[in-house]
Amino acid sequence: MTPVDDVIRLRLDKGEKLLWAGQPVQGLLFTGMDWYLIPFSVVWLAITLVGRYIVDWMRRSATSYGVTDRRAIIISGIFSRSVHSIDFVSLTGLKLEERSDGRGTIYFGDQSPYASYQQWNVTLGRSEQYSVLPRTRSEGGLPDRARRHATGRNSRSVSNQEKLNKP
Repeated sequence: MTPVDDVIRLRLDKGEKLLWAGQPVQGLLFTGMDWYLIPFSVVWLAITLVGRYIVDWMRRSATSYGVTDRRAIIISGIFSRSVHSIDFVSLTGLKLEERSDGRGTIYFGDQSPYASYQQWNVTLGRSEQYSVLPRTRSEGGLPDRARRHATGRNSRSVSNQEKLNKP
């Protein structure tokens, strides 16, 4: 008797005889349908991954940043233009994330605790940001220039700007 026989025998009615018991073939098994589904799935995955990078590239190429002595300006949009203005006087937070190659992102306003997980989607409640800037700190980069212009405007802005200069 096999373990399969025992499993089936537990379900037999009184006087019933088991003539045969078995199981399907075990392990990985490809069927005829898999010859269509696997390539389709691979193509779909490739389109999804490549599409994500194309959309990111298009979004970044359609985005422009500006800093004045009073505010930061973000102009963005692939199909329609959107203009965001961040006034330095009312700014409540400022954060710099810098990579080892000198590129970085500057976040304006208070940060969500989940902000680093939301980088790919700006609609999830993040504050405004300057994404992946070259030379964020070196050669008198943006934080230094913004801090110099903010000096004397209000002490809260200055202290937030100074946070950017900490290593």
